[in-house]
Amino acid sequence: MKKLIPLLTSAFLFLFGFSACETPGQSALTGAATGGVIGGLLTGRPGGVLAGAAVGAGTGYLVGKQVQYDRQQAYNAGYYEGRGDGDYGDRFPVGRFTDRPGFVISPYPPYNRIDVRGIPRGAQVQDPSTGKIFINP
Repeated sequence: MKKLIPLLTSAFLFLFGFSACETPGQSALTGAATGGVIGGLLTGRPGGVLAGAAVGAGTGYLVGKQVQYDRQQAYNAGYYEGRGDGDYGDRFPVGRFTDRPGFVISPYPPYNRIDVRGIPRGAQVQDPSTGKIFINP
């Protein structure tokens, strides 16, 4: 039983950390459920479930607000402009694909190969050698 509690706690924390909640309310609900389960497992009492749910809901709400704020900052900065419809506008040129996945060729001289692993398609990328912005193809 003593090995089961840390294992379950880790599993629930992992699930909570990677749940893609869109709003602070969804994050609070996920946090309350996760906290309630962890509180119940750790204490074995109904009071532990309620305390865990309260702590989880508060934490989930704060995490959801931070994610919401970060996403709004990205939208305000134009990070997602032109995504989805293939029309990137006239603001920035588009990089070119290479034979190596995760790398593109900058549209600016000296046409360096840029590592774009982890950057979504259609997002803005800065060429480190020129400081100019282009769109990840």
